[in-house]
Amino acid sequence: MARKLFYGNAYIYLAISLVIIAIGFSNSYFGKLNELSAAYHVHGISATLWMVLLIVQPYLYKIGKINIHRKLGWISVVLIPTIIVGGIIMTQLMIQGQDRYPPGAVYQLAFIDYCTLLAFAVLYILAIVHRKNLKLHARYMVATIFGPLLPALTRVFFVFGLASSFNEALTYSYIITELVLLVIIWKERKTKEVKITYLPFLIFLGIQHLLMYYTADWNWWVELMDGLAG
Repeated sequence: MARKLFYGNAYIYLAISLVIIAIGFSNSYFGKLNELSAAYHVHGISATLWMVLLIVQPYLYKIGKINIHRKLGWISVVLIPTIIVGGIIMTQLMIQGQDRYPPGAVYQLAFIDYCTLLAFAVLYILAIVHRKNLKLHARYMVATIFGPLLPALTRVFFVFGLASSFNEALTYSYIITELVLLVIIWKERKTKEVKITYLPFLIFLGIQHLLMYYTADWNWWVELMDGLAG
């Protein structure tokens, strides 16, 4: 029984995250469905399916539908590469259309995007490697939600007019994400698993937060991103 109750309410918090993400992308994606190319839709649909899967999987585990949980998990083998490749393509398209962004913003966003994709891939691989260890597997999977949550929160501040600049919205989003992780770490501080899941992820996110203010001034990064974007 204890095994089934571990992270028993995770699907609720993940569902709340999905609502936040939907609000954040309500203007930039959902409000422009007819204007966007197929590449945007492939990325948007695959990312949405992943988030839905994150909600469904812990719920299935909670109600004891383990076989369905495992079978649905195989969908991720297709979703994950699609999301990662789609994210790379989205970043390239963003750099190619940098006239629509504040000066230098695309290189800052590209840095965030590539860091997010790297973390996403590593977290997923670790979750699969530890799939037989519930307490590790669940934590690694839950951590993947912070990838899309960060840019969604940034957009939420603009949707509700709560930020006056791009950097301000990004800063608020990082701080909120870091605070949420700190709360989780504090609540689970007595568990050994938190030291190899949320804690290193928070450190990675904090370093990313500090560096992202300077990326537009890195000539090597700008040249690399321009080269990748053709």
